[in-house]
Amino acid sequence: MATARPSSTALHCISFREYCSFTNMKSVLRGFVYEYETPKIVTIHSVSIALMCRLIQLLILIYGIAYLMIHKKGYQETDTSIISSITLKVKGIGYNQTGQNQTLVIDGADYIVPPQENNALFLMTNFIRTDQEHKRCSESPDESKSSCTDDAYCIANRNFQKANGKWTGRCLIKNDSLITSYELITGRCELEGWCPVENDLNIPNPIRDALNFTIFVKNFIEFPRFDVIRKNIKANASYLKRCNYDNITHTKCPIFRVGTLLDMVEPDKSEQMQMLKLGGVIRVKIHWDCNLDKSYDLCQPQYSFRRLDGAYKEESFSHGFNFRFASHWKHQNRSYRTLTKAFGLRFIISVSGVAGRFDIITLTLNIGSLIGILGLATFICDIVALYVHRQSDVYRQQKFQDVDLNLIGLDSLKPVSSDTTTSESKRRHSNHMEKNLSNCHTIDNKNVESSNEMEYQQDKLKHNNLCDNISSTSKDINQEATPTFIYGNFHQQKLGLNSSNTSPSTSSIKQRRSITTTPKSRQLQLAYVSNDENQLYDKANISFVDEDSTELIEPNQKTDENEDLNNSSPLIHGQSAVQSPTTETLL
Repeated sequence: MATARPSSTALHCISFREYCSFTNMKSVLRGFVYEYETPKIVTIHSVSIALMCRLIQLLILIYGIAYLMIHKKGYQETDTSIISSITLKVKGIGYNQTGQNQTLVIDGADYIVPPQENNALFLMTNFIRTDQEHKRCSESPDESKSSCTDDAYCIANRNFQKANGKWTGRCLIKNDSLITSYELITGRCELEGWCPVENDLNIPNPIRDALNFTIFVKNFIEFPRFDVIRKNIKANASYLKRCNYDNITHTKCPIFRVGTLLDMVEPDKSEQMQMLKLGGVIRVKIHWDCNLDKSYDLCQPQYSFRRLDGAYKEESFSHGFNFRFASHWKHQNRSYRTLTKAFGLRFIISVSGVAGRFDIITLTLNIGSLIGILGLATFICDIVALYVHRQSDVYRQQKFQDVDLNLIGLDSLKPVSSDTTTSESKRRHSNHMEKNLSNCHTIDNKNVESSNEMEYQQDKLKHNNLCDNISSTSKDINQEATPTFIYGNFHQQKLGLNSSNTSPSTSSIKQRRSITTTPKSRQLQLAYVSNDENQLYDKANISFVDEDSTELIEPNQKTDENEDLNNSSPLIHGQSAVQSPTTETLL
């Protein structure tokens, strides 16, 4: 029997050139295509953690089904890029008392300024009108800095920014015989511009019957993704002539009364009067929420209203909404104009909408997102089990596996001994073994007819011993053709197991080895092997270990075992020629 010599391998770092070689890249690509990796699953028998996991999963399912799928219609493809067009019309007759026994009647052409705006409307509810001529006159008494005693003051403040015209530098003093010489004589600086200057200190009452003005809103929309066009006018003409919007009975009527809008945005009556007198800003929002899986007739707008300007009791500066405009004419080569300061309600119309239609891709994406969110339950339970639970150490030990990179490197290397034979010799030996085995099985299965029963039994026993010896020889030689590493012993030490005391009951498929043959079988094996093949077996100095096994045998250990078998009792030689290989598994 050849003396076993331990083989040693040195761990070295792979260079970048070897790592990027074609062979290594081919191996990596092959592993990527043919190998599948799955995470390690650890089952925890804990009522508290299991109930917490199921509770979190139940909450996620309720959120996904009730809110995401039903309320938000997660099964539909949506379109929010709405295209809208708005047309506004106002009807109503108002009047105002301009003087004693004088009444000014106005209609829509008078109080809609300007006549057309984009998505907006100004309704004039009050105004101050002043007829002016282009000439020279005194400054308005509203400006405190316009008071003067001589021309020098007006010349020094000629560039006054708040002036109603260009100051000429003269101080116009009113002649009054009642003024004594002891009283200070004051006047107003002269300006050149439109005279007389507007006086807006006294604001008149709003236009009467302004609350009964009606606003007709015509809205056309399109959802370009679904090629759907809708409008907010669906009722017949007779209904539109007699309906006014109401948030209870006539929610779809597109005709709005000014008084009704003020009641919804500002219930305070005093504030309503201030809005009519000084103006205000109201937003009208039209929202389209269309479920295109149902009938298109159900796609109707919803109206909402809100006041945007601040309340008068809260604001101390710049109340309401107002602006000025003028109309000009000439008479006898003299320029005239009518200046109007308009107070009123400005309506801003905003349109928004969303349309949805069933889409299988959207449904699939939302279901996938819901499944991904379900993983949050496992994540939370892992945190609790690893860091919060009282037995977190046990779970952490089972969850994570410590790996020594040096030992993994040794295991990944597969050195070849210098005494290892060539592949041609191995191939010839394999063919020889297969041929002998096939002959043995043939003789074993053959029905031999012999006149002498004793000769037949002896012949059969001889062939059985021969076949068993050859089979055991093949197994032992294969064991000597694979290198042994310290990695297996490392795992045995980690697991606390030895090959000598391991029973078949605590076994694993991944860890196995065969029992060394007896000396008698060794002698019988050598009788049927050629000299070249004996040299091949003697040169091999490495014990066989399965690639998946974590329990390995040192060469020295194997030699000791063989010596023990050689020195064993002669009763062993009296047993069968070869024992069957025994599989030992470790958990």
